[in-house]
Amino acid sequence: MVADITETNLSCPKLSTSDLGRILGSDSLLTAELGWALSRELPAHARKHWQCAYSSRHDGRSWSTFQGAIENRGSILLLVSEKKKKKRPSQRVFGAYLDSEAVRVPSWHGTSQNFLFSADSATGLSVYRATGFNDNYQYLNYAMQTLPNGLGIGGQLEHFGLWIDSGFANGSSNPTATYDSPQLSTQYDFTIGSIEAWLVRASSTASDSSSGQAKVSAVVANPEAVALLEMANRPMYSAPIHRSEPSP
Repeated sequence: MVADITETNLSCPKLSTSDLGRILGSDSLLTAELGWALSRELPAHARKHWQCAYSSRHDGRSWSTFQGAIENRGSILLLVSEKKKKKRPSQRVFGAYLDSEAVRVPSWHGTSQNFLFSADSATGLSVYRATGFNDNYQYLNYAMQTLPNGLGIGGQLEHFGLWIDSGFANGSSNPTATYDSPQLSTQYDFTIGSIEAWLVRASSTASDSSSGQAKVSAVVANPEAVALLEMANRPMYSAPIHRSEPSP
């Protein structure tokens, strides 16, 4: 099937002056070349305007800052590098596109528009899309004792396609059937070099008019209690139900 080539497909996303200077400089994981290549792989709605929501080099290495930058914000393009080793000739960059916003819940969420990717100077960009094998698209959890704390994409709990631990020093990568992806990092467990999160589509979630904050259910507000209920096989009557919109 031949892709429909339109002006929208070929246009580059708009960046602020500071963000444009960053990718044209040498301190960003998202180089101009990688940004152009990735933009071609994104849905049209995620190609219009990009903003660097978090950079470990500029914002400091902090899980709370990172989590605040991606949670409930919108579609995120995540880029990660391993800590450089002297014998490694070039830097490998890998990461994920999260089409639906990252939400703190003790379960998988997200959509099949997500994908994983890896890129280096030798092999170029490789994109790994959802296969339909399962719906383990993305996972975000923290401040809990019963489940993994961090950000995960694809795979299974404790065996993620890409995992960023909330300790924010280490990550891991496994081959995964969710995205038909190989191990993205050179080592299964790796030390994080740099992380960047680019907001490529702002959230359209409605906010509570009185408080200015998005409404959440008791399930979302109390993830640890939900996890304990799930482990005890107790029903969660207040769990959110996702319904498709009726046809016009």
